[in-house]
Amino acid sequence: MLRISGLLCKCGMLVMISVFSFAACSRVSEKPLNEHLTISDIQGCTHRSPFNGQMVYDIRGIVTAKAYNGFYMQSKVPDGLECTSDGIFIFTEKFPDVVPGDEIEVDGMIQEFTPGQIEDRNLSITEMVNPEISKISSGNLLPAEVEIGFSNRKLPDKTIDNDNLQDFNPEDDGVDFYESLESMLVRVETGVVVGPRNSFNEIVIISPEYQQANAMSSLGALIQKENDTNPERIMINLNQENTQKVNVGAELLQPITGVMDYSYGNYKIRAFGIVDFSEVDVAAPLLEFQEQALTIVTYNVENLALQDDKGRFRAIASDIVDELFEPDIVVLHEVLDDSGIEDDGTTKAFRTVERLIEEVIRQGGPDYSVVMKDPGNNQDGGIPGGNIRSVILFRPDAGISLAEEENRFGLNTNPEIIGQNNWPFSVTRKPLAALFEHEGKQFLIVAVHLTSRGLDSPLFGSVQPIERLEEGKRIAQGQQISQYLSNFQNANPAVPIILAGDINDDPWSNTLNVLTTRSLYDAGKTIPEYERFSYILDGNAIQLDYILVSEPAAIVQYVIPHLNSVYDHKLQVSDHDPVLIELDLEFWEQ
Repeated sequence: MLRISGLLCKCGMLVMISVFSFAACSRVSEKPLNEHLTISDIQGCTHRSPFNGQMVYDIRGIVTAKAYNGFYMQSKVPDGLECTSDGIFIFTEKFPDVVPGDEIEVDGMIQEFTPGQIEDRNLSITEMVNPEISKISSGNLLPAEVEIGFSNRKLPDKTIDNDNLQDFNPEDDGVDFYESLESMLVRVETGVVVGPRNSFNEIVIISPEYQQANAMSSLGALIQKENDTNPERIMINLNQENTQKVNVGAELLQPITGVMDYSYGNYKIRAFGIVDFSEVDVAAPLLEFQEQALTIVTYNVENLALQDDKGRFRAIASDIVDELFEPDIVVLHEVLDDSGIEDDGTTKAFRTVERLIEEVIRQGGPDYSVVMKDPGNNQDGGIPGGNIRSVILFRPDAGISLAEEENRFGLNTNPEIIGQNNWPFSVTRKPLAALFEHEGKQFLIVAVHLTSRGLDSPLFGSVQPIERLEEGKRIAQGQQISQYLSNFQNANPAVPIILAGDINDDPWSNTLNVLTTRSLYDAGKTIPEYERFSYILDGNAIQLDYILVSEPAAIVQYVIPHLNSVYDHKLQVSDHDPVLIELDLEFWEQ
């Protein structure tokens, strides 16, 4: 109601008023409904705002942080509900005029913004767009941070989501916990690094108390398990002023304060200022070998290209010579063709491999011989034009040679491509099988690099449980490889089979189950579960690289030397660790 010229004017009522009074009544009918809401009203106890797509008015808060295209603001007084966020991002499109500490009032449209592409399966961020901003005061204290960690606002430590995002339960579901803090100021008092600094200047920590309840490697890596995806991981996005190299096991030396944000499938704290970590020197394992045993290494060298700088070739050669002690067999993956990422029809990689071998020799290593098959142009996946492939290096000086034609029972050619024209290997790497001889004994090496997990939806994504769009293809690839090896074994029951490579799946996966059902054994089972990882993804240590053998009794030792995954990205030469096995061929009677 509005009092005008002594009369009560109410829209929808039949009253006698002047033209001026009618206009005033009309303005009342357009008066916004969403006045005087709080930020927590807008956020709600949910992933998507109940006001999505609506105009809201007179939303008050304190500016807490700025971005190049907007700013974060938070209610001066929290609503007291842990399930609602008191913070929101105001999208201004350009660098905003406000500064932290300003108290402001904003009108604008509520929008759920989803970063990336639809197929990325990211969650949305609640934002206010097209804002009209009024400054109330400046120089205010920022709202108190929410302290998260084991002894404060405790994070769920087992489940990211168990209800298909239908029930909002921050106490039990990690994805709901972080959503309840979206765009708010948060604080972390202590932490231990489980994900080293990556190229986006992000690190991942957990509160020290969570170490006791998890599978932790001897170097401090956090192992992802089948039923535990470790939602207690806290990702920290450091600003550009932070240039310190940060390895796994480093400890947080001072509290971190920042704003809870979301991008690229992860919630992350955008940290304020310089963040200090302790220095950690991660030592490589000391290896000892039997003189008569055969040593085999598989190593994904992450798109090794002829165009890479000298330092990268020197580092990989040093790994082979000094850290892996000049293995008898080195199975390399992701070796690009000689034109690198240029899509010019080149498929040969002779010069690339030759350059690596020359560097190995320069560092005092052996003169390796090479087994490889050039793929069809753009038929093996990876970077367009890169034509990645698997390559087998072997040591003639150690008495190893390719089996002669008259001795290659079970193979049409030596080496031989598996699944050359079969569906599951279309536009992905085809396994390379090569029959070798050593001191009168034969053994088969199968180099594999199965379809990647690049199409998996993120753990903190909009699809729960997560989608694994290429898993069926990897299982089908495993079935074809298993059938091939079964046929080979029927023809050569006494010949050892060693499958080595990047399988791109978990130890408990159906892919591994298919590969180990008939005739192969996962050699990783000979070491503790908490040491089985060759890759760290967003703070989760996982195993992608394997060596499977047909006779477990022949295993002398198996080890995953963590030469890359636990180190700051500036210290890595690959995103994968190598995997090494030592075998005693005397266990096979030939």
